[in-house]
Amino acid sequence: MKYYFPSCKFTQMRPETSEKVKRFMDSKGVRVVGCCRPGHKALSGWNDIAITICETCSIIIGENRPAAKVISLYEFIDGLPDFPFPDYKGERITLQDCYRAKAKETEKAAVRSVLRKMNVEIVELSGTEEEINFDGSFLFGPMRPDNFTLAPLRFAEIKKDMQSKSPEEIDAYLKNYCQRFTTERVSCYCNSCLSGLVQGLPEGKRAVHVAELLFP
Repeated sequence: MKYYFPSCKFTQMRPETSEKVKRFMDSKGVRVVGCCRPGHKALSGWNDIAITICETCSIIIGENRPAAKVISLYEFIDGLPDFPFPDYKGERITLQDCYRAKAKETEKAAVRSVLRKMNVEIVELSGTEEEINFDGSFLFGPMRPDNFTLAPLRFAEIKKDMQSKSPEEIDAYLKNYCQRFTTERVSCYCNSCLSGLVQGLPEGKRAVHVAELLFP
């Protein structure tokens, strides 16, 4: 059985796109579940596949339901033979990877694959991994306490990379980080990255979630 977890945060940030994705999943026979925190309990066996659009959802589901397979929305769509990819006519769009996805090579490859299938010219960031490491304000805390309760192993690892910053320091960091972008639009596939880009990008540049490109 396939289950789609639409992400409470993504639904809040991009309600119209979230509804489009949910309707599409329903048309493909994928069961749309609610919040991952109680919703992961719907998964029960080795044949279950959880499709996520949120890095936190994938962490919580993966740690609580190790028997199930967890894949991203982009891996699911990339594997469909009949998805109606929009055509962006070679638009140059910068892609920002997420800190929490840095070890997820399959997900990152699928993101790039669907962007190419939409005729997007992907602009990759230059710099060391440390220089382009990004997760919006996620690593500057505070983190939800139930993250540690639901997925203690992964979030304990993440906590090692966290540092406390004031709202003013976070704002300055985001604005400074976003000076590196040269294209009009910057895409990402993470809720925290999207929030950070929206806050940090200067006037004239715009953040866009990859799901928004897939479901315009």
